[in-house]
Amino acid sequence: MKVVGVFLLLLGLAACTDRVEDSATTASRPINVQTPCASDQTLTAWCGYKNPEDLAPTPDGHFLLATGFGGIPNAVLNEITLIDLRSMEKRVIEIVLAENTWGSADCSRTSTDFSTHGLDIILREDGRSMVAMTNHLPTETVELFELVPVNSLWQLIWRGCVQAPNLSAGTHQPLFNDVALTPEGSFYVTEMYDGKMPFADLIQAGLAGDNTGLVWQWSAQEGFRSIAGTEGSFPNGIVLSDDGSALYINYWFSGLTTKFDLATAAVVASHQGGRADNLTKANGSVWAAKHDMTVQEYLQGCPPDAQNCLLPFSIYELDLDTLQQKRHWTFTSEVFGFGTVATPVGDHVWLGSAHGERIARFDFTSGQPQ
Repeated sequence: MKVVGVFLLLLGLAACTDRVEDSATTASRPINVQTPCASDQTLTAWCGYKNPEDLAPTPDGHFLLATGFGGIPNAVLNEITLIDLRSMEKRVIEIVLAENTWGSADCSRTSTDFSTHGLDIILREDGRSMVAMTNHLPTETVELFELVPVNSLWQLIWRGCVQAPNLSAGTHQPLFNDVALTPEGSFYVTEMYDGKMPFADLIQAGLAGDNTGLVWQWSAQEGFRSIAGTEGSFPNGIVLSDDGSALYINYWFSGLTTKFDLATAAVVASHQGGRADNLTKANGSVWAAKHDMTVQEYLQGCPPDAQNCLLPFSIYELDLDTLQQKRHWTFTSEVFGFGTVATPVGDHVWLGSAHGERIARFDFTSGQPQ
């Protein structure tokens, strides 16, 4: 996530796979085409969002699910949106509360108010589409949903949540960033930093490049356990390899992307560049969004009252085995900035931001890969 939307507030398919809708059903819903609000030579942007920090395609490939980053350390409520890629129509997704069957027994929810951050979508072993989102309100949780098609759209059915662990007699509270699901319904989640740490100390740790967090694994059978060897400077985006043997992890402060072998507990490949935010696995590659500025430049160039944070960023397509760079796009634009995620769908790469009211896209052929 998945920030650093993170730093942003450094201040302040389907129920069953055979239930995919047919084209006639899809065509029955009126399509309201939304025009872009801005564009330049490579980027096209649509406005009206609230910090759309992480993006993931629905199983049919027709929509994007977008979390609305609520900020840290002082989180606020935000919306989870569904974007129709055929029309760019945006709507707040419908969420239905149901019984907690996928989460931990000690976690409950009575409202659909969230302050979300990173997300992941996976097809479970039982054939249902599962969504996980990290969430900062009213407590620190990972929220679990079933994604189902309804009336030519998609709906989220809440299936449970998991509370972040309280460690060291309550003196350590992991704050989560991004999440990677397994087909069995367990997950890996990045701890950005200890929420009990004074924020000024976190900034100093970032400037010094000190470790601030690590990766946690959760299962219904064993609960949480930390993954030794994943410690780093502001763990951020995370994805799991197709065979479940390795984690790809981004670290925002250090700009490092690693491939971590779960069997040997060793880093087997790495990539350095920018400030590493969210990760996506698509088209046989890992896609990393990285910010091309220092922490000081972020604080000076992206104040909390800025409507859009138009700071430079880069998108890297990386080899799954070696993390060697396949392609690289760099953006310095008055149309869109501070891209936090790169999500390829078809011929386009979709971009979200943790500080802005826009999403954007570029075509594989329109940008100039380096």
